[in-house]
Amino acid sequence: MTICISAIGINNTEEVIVFATDHMISLSNTGPQFEHAIAKFKKIDGNTFVMFSGTTLLFEEILAKCDFKDKDFFQIAAEIHKSMAELRFEKIQREILLPANINLEGFNELLRQKVENDFVFQILDKSTKATLNSICLLVGFSEDKKAQMCEITEFTMTQLRDLNFGAIGSGSPQAINALLFQKHSKKDSLPVTLYNVFKAKRNSEVSVGVGKETDLIILDHKGLKNVGESVCCKLEEMYQGEFKLGKEHSNLKTIEQLVNGVEYEV
Repeated sequence: MTICISAIGINNTEEVIVFATDHMISLSNTGPQFEHAIAKFKKIDGNTFVMFSGTTLLFEEILAKCDFKDKDFFQIAAEIHKSMAELRFEKIQREILLPANINLEGFNELLRQKVENDFVFQILDKSTKATLNSICLLVGFSEDKKAQMCEITEFTMTQLRDLNFGAIGSGSPQAINALLFQKHSKKDSLPVTLYNVFKAKRNSEVSVGVGKETDLIILDHKGLKNVGESVCCKLEEMYQGEFKLGKEHSNLKTIEQLVNGVEYEV
């Protein structure tokens, strides 16, 4: 229950990535949620960062299993995917097989047999449906200096560069809809990209579990810039201005006159 958003833009002639997260965390999939100073993103190397949605304590576990040394962006994504797949299997062993007194060899034997009773069916069904209920959003640059984004679970790796943006967490439908509405493109300038990501984050706050606090980050080939309060305040003015404009637009009087001129149908 959170929001993590990223979008590609351009600053002068170089591609940049703007990303935003809230501060809402949960210690389990069903436990309480609260806003905390803990950052929802972690540094992999100089200009590669990963954001996380899911059980907060699982984030460190996923990264601890990874070997990022001398890896490029796509290899880093593969490492995270591999780690998540391994953790899922460990969860199956711990939460499903162990309580049923079945070891790995016995589980493999079950997979080779025809399902003949409800107990075996339940074991296999639970194992198939088991998930970490977590997702990572990796952002960075490939060796050709192109901005890259990848959405990673234990099952899939989805490259998002062609989409221009991505979002994970409970607020992701609202965030993605906002970026689609803005028709965001990787050719948009840095100021436009900043506003689009900020608007997507603000729109996502209507979703349950999305926190009000915001980290807004600019990532380029030199590293990371954490956008300060003064920039966010100006973006908030622009955001509120959209609502105000809809109620105070100069064309509203013209629309009123046109509506008054519409005759009732017989």
